[in-house]
Amino acid sequence: MKRILLLTLFAFSNVAVAVEPLFETPKDMQPTWVDDILSVFGADGEFDDSKPIDMSYLPTAYYTPEKKFGVGLLMVGLYKTEDAKAEEQPSSLVLNSFVSMNNSYGVEVENMTFFNAGKQRLLLGLELHNEASVYYGQGITDGNIDANHHEFEEQVYSFKPTWLNEVADNYFLGIGADFTYASADKLELVETGVPVDVDATLPSNFSSGVVVSSIYDSRDYRLNATKGWLFQIDAGLYQNSEYSTFSTYNLELANYIDLSSTSLLSSAPGLIAWQVQGQFTDGDVPWNMLPDLGGSSAMRGYIKGRYRDKQMMMGQVEYRLPIFQRYGMVFWGGVGSVADKVSDLNEELLTSYGAGFRFKLKDNINLRLDIGVGENETNFYLNVNEVF
Repeated sequence: MKRILLLTLFAFSNVAVAVEPLFETPKDMQPTWVDDILSVFGADGEFDDSKPIDMSYLPTAYYTPEKKFGVGLLMVGLYKTEDAKAEEQPSSLVLNSFVSMNNSYGVEVENMTFFNAGKQRLLLGLELHNEASVYYGQGITDGNIDANHHEFEEQVYSFKPTWLNEVADNYFLGIGADFTYASADKLELVETGVPVDVDATLPSNFSSGVVVSSIYDSRDYRLNATKGWLFQIDAGLYQNSEYSTFSTYNLELANYIDLSSTSLLSSAPGLIAWQVQGQFTDGDVPWNMLPDLGGSSAMRGYIKGRYRDKQMMMGQVEYRLPIFQRYGMVFWGGVGSVADKVSDLNEELLTSYGAGFRFKLKDNINLRLDIGVGENETNFYLNVNEVF
């Protein structure tokens, strides 16, 4: 969900960060009046594990060409279960909601709870939205043609529970479900303003599936890692009300390197994070389940929905630099592609790059404002947590 932040967050805090910042915080520095205001919303940069759940509430305002002006509420909650160790990362609840003047609205919820010192994990994902979206067709060729720009109202209701169990050191096996309903309304070609038969192009559908996961996760903090590896493979089998059966296969490999911990760059600040991601499908896949590039977490700079097809691969590298107290910056570059067949993914590549600001809300939980530049567009994003 892309946004331009209108609520100014220039505040100072004496909270330490896991990666050494560019400028050290003076030990005798006192909180400012802005810190005091943010503390009212629970955004004090710390985690109080004495509370059943330590919540932060952050009102925001934004503008996008599709949604127009709107307001939102970001909620971040951290908590620990009874058997959690002191050094263990906390469980988390993140809620991101918005409503705009053109009647777009939605809410996304992600909840990860750690049990038995993190050996069992329950991940719950919920998404409900009715918002303006775009459709260019299928494939990079269709996405490159501006005349293919369609706009429509997209309704999505999705619930994804996943249970993970550690079977070896840092290695988890899991099983989950995916229930997703999607429909489209008021589809029209932007260049001419002519309505298009939405039932023929983007038919409503309900998909239900079983997803099996294999995950190696040695990251120190799931929502904002500073070291470790993630290697995850998900395989899903779906039954669809419109298209019978189809399957999905998702792959993610990520690594996080604190530069101060390396022998060659021990004096360099910040960290390098890199990720490779692949999404592959087989069968009659509905339009809303096709892999795509763009949006706030994959190839920032491209509007979500412009480039979609049956197969997708992408890679991105970030340089994350804590600057001072709560403040930080991120610089990144990415490359990716979509295609009908896996063998065609290297025929035409898309690139993106950008920079972003980071503001620490709570213990290792960042508010991020990113500006991404694609080959034919530039987009803005506001969200909670790092991209990967």
